[in-house]
Amino acid sequence: MYRNPGPADGIEVVELKGRGRLNILGRATFSDLSERLKELETNPKTRVIIITGVGDGVFSAGMDLLEMKDLNPIDAESLIRLLHQGAKKLLTMAVPTIAAIRGPCLGGALEVALACDIRVAGEDALLGLPEVRVGIPSVIEASLLPKTVGLGRARHLILTGNPVNAQEAFEMGMVDRVVAPGDVIDTASEIAEDLLGMSRAVLASQKDIIAKWLEVSDEESTEFSIQEFIQRFKTSEPKEAMEAYLEERAPRFGE
Repeated sequence: MYRNPGPADGIEVVELKGRGRLNILGRATFSDLSERLKELETNPKTRVIIITGVGDGVFSAGMDLLEMKDLNPIDAESLIRLLHQGAKKLLTMAVPTIAAIRGPCLGGALEVALACDIRVAGEDALLGLPEVRVGIPSVIEASLLPKTVGLGRARHLILTGNPVNAQEAFEMGMVDRVVAPGDVIDTASEIAEDLLGMSRAVLASQKDIIAKWLEVSDEESTEFSIQEFIQRFKTSEPKEAMEAYLEERAPRFGE
């Protein structure tokens, strides 16, 4: 994960760095994200954080199936809790966070974006939670989706695993702005600069209040979803589904 200097004093741009042209995310990325956010939050000069993908065209196509397909239940729990740690920090930290999204933003990457306070998407963005298509449920910060787009739309997105484009995401409230792909960072920076004119303490207080609104039974539902995620790795289905996806074939369950 890289951090570039922000476009203005007090604005930090954190780039998620994964594998390959689709910026596939793994354990190292989530570990770096969590540690970097803790560091930035304790720096009084940090006023706003922009989260984006490394490079110009991709936020992230999601978690690394090559890393995940052979996980045992213990390692699966470790990985999903590591992702939850970084996303939860975005949700609860005192500093406002903005997701600047270009290209695919799928699976665990969308959960990171959902945990941000504000989301700006390029017209080329594609957002979704395709976990069911690779043999695992959508968990942790996916629980924010019903609160964001409504239960009906969330059920459809999560159960089908089908993504939506930027305009569809905007119409259902998943993103707050849709702009030309080349304007995503500039637009996120303009929003961040607007926040610079406000009291850091008041923004921290407001974020804490919003977080409390979201916490009603949320931790219990998160813990339940984590346990369900772990249970999937007690079967062979995640490995088969992920290998089938990587090999571009239909999965063979129960063989």
